[in-house]
Amino acid sequence: MKTQNSLPADLKHIVGESGILQEKQISDYTFDGIVPKIVVLPASVQEVQEVLRYASEHGLTVIPAGAGTKLGIGNLPEKCDIVLALTRLNNVIEYEPADLTVTVEAGIRFADLQTELAKNSQFLPMNPPYAKRSTIGGIVATNSSGPLRLRYGTARNQVLGLRVVHANGTIVKSGGKVVKNVAGYDLNKLYIGAYGTLGIITEITLKLAPLPIRQAIIAAQFQTVQDAVKTGLRVVSSQTLPTFVILSVNHPIELFSENQPSLMIGFGGEPETVTWQLDTVQTLLEQNGSIGVHTVEGESHDAVYNEIQEFPNVVSELDNVSVKVNLKRTDITQFLQHNLEDSHRVMAQLGNGVLYLKFPVCSDTGVEHITQMRQCAIDVGGNLIIESAPPEIKRQIDVWGPIGSTQNLMKQIKAKFDGETLLNPGRFVSSI
Repeated sequence: MKTQNSLPADLKHIVGESGILQEKQISDYTFDGIVPKIVVLPASVQEVQEVLRYASEHGLTVIPAGAGTKLGIGNLPEKCDIVLALTRLNNVIEYEPADLTVTVEAGIRFADLQTELAKNSQFLPMNPPYAKRSTIGGIVATNSSGPLRLRYGTARNQVLGLRVVHANGTIVKSGGKVVKNVAGYDLNKLYIGAYGTLGIITEITLKLAPLPIRQAIIAAQFQTVQDAVKTGLRVVSSQTLPTFVILSVNHPIELFSENQPSLMIGFGGEPETVTWQLDTVQTLLEQNGSIGVHTVEGESHDAVYNEIQEFPNVVSELDNVSVKVNLKRTDITQFLQHNLEDSHRVMAQLGNGVLYLKFPVCSDTGVEHITQMRQCAIDVGGNLIIESAPPEIKRQIDVWGPIGSTQNLMKQIKAKFDGETLLNPGRFVSSI
C-alpha cells in the first residue's frame, strides 16, 4: 500500500506535474465531507490506462469524474484514494454535420460542445443540470438528462458509440459512428448510467438534431396540484408534441406574482408550427381552469428554461435533501397527495413521471421521512433515489433503494468487469 505522501511523486511520473491538481483546487472534487488523497488529470487514454494499472498494483481505489458535479450522488465510499478527472480530454475528434453525428473526448464541457455545434445550427438534444460545468463523459456515465427527454430521450438515446477503459487498463469499444448500427449486443447501455463502476468512458459518439428555429414556453397557474397535473397530462397526450411539460410546486417562478402550482410547457420548431402549438395549448389551459397564461420567448424564455434545467442542481446545504422519484405519470397526483408538504419544493417532468423534490431534514426524523416517501413510490412500482443528503443521513439509508431480482446479475457484471472493485467501490446500487 502506497502512503499518501508518495502518491503525488509516483503519479507525476505518469501524468506530469500539470496532471496533478493543486491542493487548493481539490475542493471541486470534495463530496460528502470526503477529501480525496489526490486528483489526477490525465491528458491521454494511455495515461488513464497507466493510472488504473498503478492503482491496481498498489491497492488504491479510483473514483472517475468529469468536472465533479455529480460526485455527491451515491453511497458514501469505502475509501477515496484517487479521483481521476478527465477534463483535459476535451477535444472534438470528428464532426460530420451532414450526418448529424459528432465524436468527442469525454472531458469536453457540455456548454462548449453546444457552442461548437450551434455554428452549424445543430445541437445535442439534452439539457442536463450543471450545463455550464458538466462534461459529456459525466452526463453519459450518469445517464443525466433534463426535461427535453420527453421529446428526445435520455443520454441512452443519443449515444451511438463509446470507448471505455476497464479497471485492468483494457480498452473496449462499443457501438459505432452511424445511427443505423444494430449488429451485436448493445454494450453502450451497460456503461451509460453505471456511474463509472464498470469502466471509464473516454470517447463518445453522439447523434445530433437541428436547432429549432423558434422556441417558446407557455406557462399557467392552477388552484390545486391535482388540476395542474391533470391538465399537464392532457397536454402530453395531445397532438401538440411539446418538448417538455413541467409541474412546479412551492418553487416561485418569476412569471407569476402568486406561488401556486404552475405548468410550464415548451415548444420548438418551425415558427408556424410553434404558433399553432401555442394557440392550441392556450385554449386547452383556459378550458381546464388555468388562473393566468403567459407565453415567453427570447431572453425571458432563456431565463425560465434555465431555471427548469438547473432545478436538480444541488447546492451544498447541510440540512437539505434532494431526491429523484420515478413513477408512472398516472401515479404522480397520488404520490404528491400523500407526500407533499409546504417545505417541499417540486419540479416534475409530467411526460416522463420524473419528480425532483428538495426539502429540509434533521438527522433524527430525516431517514424515517425519506423511507416513508420511498415506500410510497415502491408501492406503485416506482423508485426513489437520494441525489444529495447530509452524510449522517447516507450512513443510515441506501441512496439507491432496493433493486429486486436484478441485484445478483448486477454484482456478477461488476465482478466480471472490475473484479478487484477498483472503480467507485461501494457507491453504486447494492453497494457494488
